[in-house]
Amino acid sequence: MAPVVLPFALAFLMFAVGLRLDMGQLVGTASRPVPLLTGLMVQMLGLPALAWLISQLLSFSPDLALGLMIIAVCPGGITSSYVSLLAGADVALSTAMTIFTSIAASLTIPVLLDLSGIAIGATSLIQMALVMSMVAAIPLVLGMALRAWAPRLAERLKSRLDVPAKVVFSGVVLATFWQNRFALMAAAATAGPAVILLNGAGILLALSTVLVVGISRRQALTIAVETGLQNAAVAIFICSSILGQPELAVPALLYAVVMNLTALLLLFAGPRFDVARAATD
Repeated sequence: MAPVVLPFALAFLMFAVGLRLDMGQLVGTASRPVPLLTGLMVQMLGLPALAWLISQLLSFSPDLALGLMIIAVCPGGITSSYVSLLAGADVALSTAMTIFTSIAASLTIPVLLDLSGIAIGATSLIQMALVMSMVAAIPLVLGMALRAWAPRLAERLKSRLDVPAKVVFSGVVLATFWQNRFALMAAAATAGPAVILLNGAGILLALSTVLVVGISRRQALTIAVETGLQNAAVAIFICSSILGQPELAVPALLYAVVMNLTALLLLFAGPRFDVARAATD
């Protein structure tokens, strides 16, 4: 996909996501901050830490290590709240996590990449923060503001933009797949197992919070969904448009496939979580 088109595509997607997010959800979770803070720690700190550890253990090349770290530091996927709904998880918590990670992404992504020890240059970090604000945070906030101030208009737009948003997202992923088809084939054997390990370990870390922190099974399931589903479109944009190295998106593309498969597993796990919770109540 042309570098000029990708920023507009991501901005459109983030605006469409904003139309679905209710700031009231974020305010509501403030009254019970432990699940939200736990989820943010798992997703924003735990997943990048796992990506760094996997890269070190498998002695990844700098490009593969950077690509894996980029998908790990991205915000939650745009379908995570919907998957949480289908899984019987805590949709309010899921929405709050998506709102927070998406708005904060313009700052957290450059900072986490820098803290991970991956050298991409101070200029690139500053540029990343500025561009991420323009094409991700601002469109998202505009969508949320429209939902808050003109809910009827936002609802109509949400319905009308649903199909175009899916088409745009599919176009971004397919174009990036095609552009990097040879790199994907070459790196699948190396990056594939690492991506599966990252996704699986992140989900298990999220589910373990029910034992460590003492939150409910339903909330742990929500954190698992949010952690497992990362925003591949943001990762692709960072690799292709900001860093100018589309081949770095290989782990993100593989992750996009894996995360949808594990999302199906979480959908089946949801009712079992409810059964287990009911048995202990």
